[in-house]
Amino acid sequence: MTKSNKNTVLISIGCNINRDKQMKKVRECLSGIFPDIHFTRSLTSPACPGDGVYSNMLAELKTELPEQDLVTRLKQLEQEMGDSAEQRKLGKVMMDLDILRYNNEKRHEDDWERHYIKRLLRYTMRVVVILMTVAFSHSFSYASSFQEQNKTSDADLLGKAIEYYQGGKYHESILAFERLNSRYKLNARFIAYLGMSYFKENQYEEAAKYLKASLPELEAYSPYERAVYTYSCAESFFYMEKYHEAITYYNMALPLTNGNNRADILFHNAFAHYLTEGVTDTVKQLFSDALQTYKDNTATATQQQAARLKQTENMLRAMQHAEP
Repeated sequence: MTKSNKNTVLISIGCNINRDKQMKKVRECLSGIFPDIHFTRSLTSPACPGDGVYSNMLAELKTELPEQDLVTRLKQLEQEMGDSAEQRKLGKVMMDLDILRYNNEKRHEDDWERHYIKRLLRYTMRVVVILMTVAFSHSFSYASSFQEQNKTSDADLLGKAIEYYQGGKYHESILAFERLNSRYKLNARFIAYLGMSYFKENQYEEAAKYLKASLPELEAYSPYERAVYTYSCAESFFYMEKYHEAITYYNMALPLTNGNNRADILFHNAFAHYLTEGVTDTVKQLFSDALQTYKDNTATATQQQAARLKQTENMLRAMQHAEP
């Protein structure tokens, strides 16, 4: 049984009218709705010509709301704070609330490239950097101005490593995290980020090593996040043709997922069993479960998942014809 059903969300907040008053009010409103919320500082930045000056900040929160329900609630809050289509036609944004990340899935991809978003993302890691700096201090046997500079430099490098990872610059992420990992004992989440970076770079041996090492210490994190790391660990073993190890991690990932993500795990788990055992009752059952799960979730299926549905049907049909 999972420990938490809460989703981790990153929200972008901005306005260009009555900025100080509106930003204070939105903090109060969001804090009342989501007790487990943390805000960055507010930045002032010029907008497009004619749109005046904006105030922007980010908020991280945890919620049990499904994404669409959360979007609806945020749009309601925008309206409560005076925002409207008519105002926006005049270049007046009373309040803009957008989901940038829902669990590990990015939204509003173009916004991630905005300069103020990149700056604010560094502030979302402020607690992490502080904690890492404290950890760094325990690694030194003596204090000096030179080592204080090293700690500050490495704290900045940590922020960059996270930024690289979140921005999809996985090669750069690997270089930064490996440098830090050679000097300090990184926490499990950063080790998982390193493993995922290797996975995205198709370096499966390193990916499996780091992801496998991080998983036992990630029980406190959301089921969705743990599912991503566990499934990627299984996939790494699968691509290395280490099917028994892959099966272990596919089975670990299954209770953490639902919908088409669960179908994907069943699909690859079935193939891992098939490649080690041939046609067995277990293989047929896994393919059948995958097929039913894909069918139950066709409305949200990607093109690849729709193709896997057909492939699963073909596999089951071939197995039936092969039976004596």
